[in-house]
Amino acid sequence: MSRSRDGASVRVAAALLAVAAAGLAARLWALGWRVAHQDEARVASWILHYMDVGGWEYRAIIHGPFLPHVNGVVFDLLGPSDFAMRLVVALVGSLLPLAAWLYREHLTDVEVVALGVFLAANPVLLYYSRFMRNDLLLAAFTFVALGLFVRAIDTGKTRYLYAGALPFALAFTTKENSLLYPVCWLGALALVFDGRMVLAEADEEESRFDTARSHLRRVLRVAWRYKLALTLVAVQVAAVVVAFYAPKPELYRILANPDLAGGVLRAATFGTYDEFVGLWGSTSTKEHSYIAFLKHDLEVLLAGASALTVAALLGFLHDRYTGDRPRAIVAFAFYWGAFSVFGYPAVSDIAAPWTAVNALVPLAIPAAVGVGVVVRYGLSGVELDRPTRARLAAAVLVVAAVGTGAVAAQTTYANAQGPNNPLVQYAQPSGQMQGTLADIEERAAANEGVDVLFYGEEFYNAEEAAGGTPTLRIDDYDDQNDTGGGYEGWFDRLPLPWYLETYDANVSSTTDAGAVADSNSPVVVTLEDDEEPIREGLEARGYDRVVHQGYQHSQPLVFYVAPS
Repeated sequence: MSRSRDGASVRVAAALLAVAAAGLAARLWALGWRVAHQDEARVASWILHYMDVGGWEYRAIIHGPFLPHVNGVVFDLLGPSDFAMRLVVALVGSLLPLAAWLYREHLTDVEVVALGVFLAANPVLLYYSRFMRNDLLLAAFTFVALGLFVRAIDTGKTRYLYAGALPFALAFTTKENSLLYPVCWLGALALVFDGRMVLAEADEEESRFDTARSHLRRVLRVAWRYKLALTLVAVQVAAVVVAFYAPKPELYRILANPDLAGGVLRAATFGTYDEFVGLWGSTSTKEHSYIAFLKHDLEVLLAGASALTVAALLGFLHDRYTGDRPRAIVAFAFYWGAFSVFGYPAVSDIAAPWTAVNALVPLAIPAAVGVGVVVRYGLSGVELDRPTRARLAAAVLVVAAVGTGAVAAQTTYANAQGPNNPLVQYAQPSGQMQGTLADIEERAAANEGVDVLFYGEEFYNAEEAAGGTPTLRIDDYDDQNDTGGGYEGWFDRLPLPWYLETYDANVSSTTDAGAVADSNSPVVVTLEDDEEPIREGLEARGYDRVVHQGYQHSQPLVFYVAPS
């Protein structure tokens, strides 16, 4: 097999740039159109809260500090909106195909380009590149970090180690399951190492014990040779992680008051650990059916990544059992992805499509090898004047490309909010709420007084109803009891609080139907089960009634909107 060990061609680099450009267009087009998922709205609202109070402290319920810090800057520059909150994830997702260039010493030119295409066009990766969550960020950062570490091994240049330390550190600022990535890497390395020992014994060059001993000695020699660089990389990673997790503005006050350094460092390390264990150490171990979660995740792979999954199996098996020697990076990436597929159902607290992102990014490497197998098979048909081979290979590639494009178009654009979209998690509101939200924004801008009145027990907030402004203190938020204080009724309203905050709308709530009748609020929101006492009066006053699902299949929200 001819590999690009002397560097990929200019045409390959140009092809990757074209793929990334197409991926960028696919991710930015109508990026703000989909109504916010409840998780998006919740975290985005809390980012606005952090901006308002001018501070931040790690709370495990919204995962790592990367998005709160980075999106706080984005909101300052662009203003808060659905487009702005998803922009950083979209940019990272569109740049991810360029990381294929880092693996060029171990892949053919065709495989490098195929890797970039999979990372850009896979429907699951595309969908969650247009979603304000940390999963795509985590997978992308670790994939880039691994590529840079591989380049450091290939070239012996420490600059790749230093470059890889940044994305590796950033991965730990995104989401708590970043701790699982080194575990997957170690497991994958162990299996690759075991494969090397089997090959050595089969070649009768040396025993397995001798092979293990020689590899260990080689690793220790390299580690000793680069001990200074590895130490600096560890310091760099620690500095980035601590800087992100340290409470603000206390971190910035250290220069003026060095006595704060000890407390800030403890909060960023031991405090973060305690917060993490206090929440995810319990919720991630909630009893659930492993089989049911695994079945869900496999269904997502079948619906949104069948071409990538099949190609990954083909590429791994072909590379392992044909040729002179299996490529370590192909086996490593396959094992990494396989561990993610079969490991996450055991540790996840909910079954969600975004979990597949953790497996699909590494599986893209053996999938690219699988594409290379099909391409070589077709080219061999041309060379041997066997047109059936060429036509079969072309048909396979065309069907895979068309099928992937059709699924991506359907799941990401045509039916991005469900309810029959296998990539949509259940807390995504379905239906076309955009027009109603635009009406609310218009009414809030023109109205004086209460702009949006929530009616019913689930939406009621006593402090708000009394004329006060609920204080949403995230540091007091308890995931097991979210009904008190400023959060009373707040979660049941999601994703509306995010939009009402960006509209600067005045909000109140009541459980009294008479108060609704006496109100001049241009917008009244209630649950369909609760609307009967207020429906006749509002319709008599000319309010338009619109119903939208708050979840995929439940919690119908009823909006009564006064005439313009």
